[in-house]
Amino acid sequence: MKYLSVILIFLTISIPFIYSSVSGPDLKSGDDWSVPGWATITTNSGFFSEETSTSSNINVGVFDVAWRQLNPSKDVYTYTATATVKDMAFQSFNTQNSTTKSFWMRIWNSGVDWAPTWIQSYCSVGSIGKDYDGDSHLPIWNSCVWGEIKKMYSHIFLDLNMRADPRLKFIYVPGAFNWCEFDLTEVGNYSTVTGYSYTSFNTWFQQAMQDLVDIFGPYSYKLVYTGEDYPFDVDNWPATKNLLARDAVSKGMGIRNGITEIFNFHLSQIPAYGVTIDTTTGYLNFNKSWPLQSNPNRVIGTENECYNDCGFTVASANIYYAVKMSNIKALQMGVNWLYLVPSTSYISTYSDFYNWIRYSLGKQSNTAFDAWATLRNAQDTFWSSDNSLNWPGKPYIKNLETNLLQRDIKGGAYTKNGSTKKTNIYGGNNDLGISYEGRQTDIASGNNTMSFFLDDQFSFGTIKNVQIKVTYLDLQPSQWLIRYKDNDIVLNTTAVTVGTTNIYYTATFNFTSIQFNNSITIGRNADFEIINTGSKDIEILFVRVVKSFSVSPGTTTGSIHNSDSGANTIEPNETSILSISFNLLLLLSLILSLI
Repeated sequence: MKYLSVILIFLTISIPFIYSSVSGPDLKSGDDWSVPGWATITTNSGFFSEETSTSSNINVGVFDVAWRQLNPSKDVYTYTATATVKDMAFQSFNTQNSTTKSFWMRIWNSGVDWAPTWIQSYCSVGSIGKDYDGDSHLPIWNSCVWGEIKKMYSHIFLDLNMRADPRLKFIYVPGAFNWCEFDLTEVGNYSTVTGYSYTSFNTWFQQAMQDLVDIFGPYSYKLVYTGEDYPFDVDNWPATKNLLARDAVSKGMGIRNGITEIFNFHLSQIPAYGVTIDTTTGYLNFNKSWPLQSNPNRVIGTENECYNDCGFTVASANIYYAVKMSNIKALQMGVNWLYLVPSTSYISTYSDFYNWIRYSLGKQSNTAFDAWATLRNAQDTFWSSDNSLNWPGKPYIKNLETNLLQRDIKGGAYTKNGSTKKTNIYGGNNDLGISYEGRQTDIASGNNTMSFFLDDQFSFGTIKNVQIKVTYLDLQPSQWLIRYKDNDIVLNTTAVTVGTTNIYYTATFNFTSIQFNNSITIGRNADFEIINTGSKDIEILFVRVVKSFSVSPGTTTGSIHNSDSGANTIEPNETSILSISFNLLLLLSLILSLI
């Protein structure tokens, strides 16, 4: 009788471990940009533009003023004057300042027609060149000119204390050159237009950026440096010296980039953002401890509106691809503020995608509702002729990833290029080079697996109610499944059958419980894997891990503290043969030991 009692006790203990609750696959054609109902929008994030647009979720418009309308005479300031810049009519400072809405700001200062008329004679300066719109510019690095600009900034942001205004989300600085983008390629190279050596120019630059940080003090996180990142910030000087953007960020500023529409080009090695090329593998490193990324108050911006504008042309067949990849690139860079234009950014056309982007902006590993990896291999053509960095496969860069990594690993998990080849997306401008979207298994060489690794701050240990969404190409007859772990047992999901429709599908698996502890397979130590169980290669494009319920930041046990009626409720519906076999073996062992 005591043996039966022991057996019953063992069965009672074992029951919770017999069932591994996973449902799916649920299939839908195309991409799946669903956002869990519990997800919230990050405070310091948003879509911004010249004007607000409720229908496009753009709730931060611009506050634009020219230096000459604020400072018409030396040491004299006024708030009722208007100005015209680039055919844009700027209302007076007082009129714009009467709003109750949030805004971002530009003070246009370097243009001959933007600066006060008195500044040229007072400082004995003139135009140093024209930008591509034909506007002439003054040398803001001239000590006299910069001294007066600094006075103006001090007056507006210290004397009027506008730096502390909660409506002011950020300001583009230093407010110089075309569209306030601090890029001298528009007026000639630095060494020509400044007449300075790198050392003398850098001396001015470092002090000038520190001046702005000092003026803003505890609000310096509202400053957004507009110069381009490495290696384009200083033309005709060695690339090793092109770290002005990084230096501005190091002083406490935020940053923006205006060219993520060209999502493959010049966006791999961008140290100001904390993104660099891993020269041993060809993947991208993302430095979460970089001050810009680790401080949620800092502004990380970019602009994505020039698909069929700004001189660019994208064929209708490639618009969604260009919009998707440029904004995914922005997220991979850690962007929290995204400049969009409702029409030319195609916001209403791809509303589900932009909704996902809006909720994703500004998320850190421990606050994100999902982790994702875009599997690809794409040329960064900038590096085709630059030898300052080298890596395997150069100039190709592997993947775009946030909190989820796919890595090729010896022992069966090496992948090859996908079948989807993209090139010439922007008509005659081929800066994008060639992209191979998706990765394939390579079963001919014994590689039937893709290995995935979650950021431990996103999720580590056993967590509840998780979805894994896999977008694949229905390319050729095969099968695949997800190998995962729960209760220290390695399990397999139901297989997805791949056909020949040449359509993209997203398969969703819902896990009541899943374990992420880097130990799915000996030798690879992945958190989960996609296994090709068919006879032909499979092609995977995008993988997302979604928390169906909120998990407190820093929690690794998976405890739930918030749910909503819109979230999926998953009931146990699949008994794992592996799990049952494991428990039956233990039970048999116990019975034999008692006989």
